[in-house]
Amino acid sequence: MKVDRKLAADWLRDAFLRRAVMVGLFAILTLAPHESAFAHSSGYLTGREVDFRTILGPPPTVGSRIDHADEELVATYQTVDAERFESARLDEEQLYPRFEKAFGRPIDPKTSPVLVALLNRALLDVDATAAAAKDYFHRPRPFQRMQLSRVCNRGDAPKPEDHPLHGASYPSGHSVHGWTVAMILSRVDPDRAQSLTQRAQEYEESRLICGMHFPTDVEAGQVVAAAVVARLDSSSAFQADLAKARKEHSTH
Repeated sequence: MKVDRKLAADWLRDAFLRRAVMVGLFAILTLAPHESAFAHSSGYLTGREVDFRTILGPPPTVGSRIDHADEELVATYQTVDAERFESARLDEEQLYPRFEKAFGRPIDPKTSPVLVALLNRALLDVDATAAAAKDYFHRPRPFQRMQLSRVCNRGDAPKPEDHPLHGASYPSGHSVHGWTVAMILSRVDPDRAQSLTQRAQEYEESRLICGMHFPTDVEAGQVVAAAVVARLDSSSAFQADLAKARKEHSTH
C-alpha cells in the first residue's frame, strides 16, 4: 500500500487548525492569579495541576467511524520510507536533541542549564495530567489491536492481542512532551516559533509511524500540553525561570 499523502496532509492540517483554536481558548480559560512559590523538586503547578477531565473527552469508541479513521491513518503511515521511519525511531528515543535544529542551538545541561531545568520542571506538570489520563482511559495501542509491519524499537511487529482491554495510548505522552517543549522554547525565542511548531508536528506524527499511537491520541497530547502550558503562564515561579532562560539564551 502506498502512502496516501493527501490523506495524511489533510489530517495534519485539519488537526492543527482544530487544536490552534483550543490553544487560544486554554490561554484564556486557564489563567489564574500568580502564586508565590513552589518546591523545586516538583513541578510549578504542584497542588493546582490541570485535571484531565476538564479538557479531555474519552477516546473514540472501538468500531466507531472515528476509530476506523484512526486505524486507517496508522496503516497509511506504516508505509513511509526507511529514512522517515528511522527519524520516527529517534524521536521515540530522544526529546531535547530532536528540537535542537528547530531551536537553532543545543539544548543540554552544559550549554543551557537554566533552560533544561525549566523544561524538566514543566514536564513534571504535563506528566501529572497525562499520566492520570492514561491510567483512567487505558486505551490499547495500535500494535495491540492491529497487525502492523513494523513498530519502533520492538524488533518484529508483535501480533495483536485477541481482546485488548488495557494500554497507555491516550493521550500520547510523546505528543505531550513534544508540544510542551515547542511551546516553551517558542516563549524563550519567539523568532523560532514556526520551525518549533513544525518540529512538534513531525514529532507527534512519528508516533503514528511507530505504530505506538492513533491520531486522536496525539491530538489529545497537544490539548494536554496547551492547557498545562497556559496555566504555567500564570505561575510567577515559571515566569521568573522563563526570564532567566531568555537571558541565558541571549548571552550565547
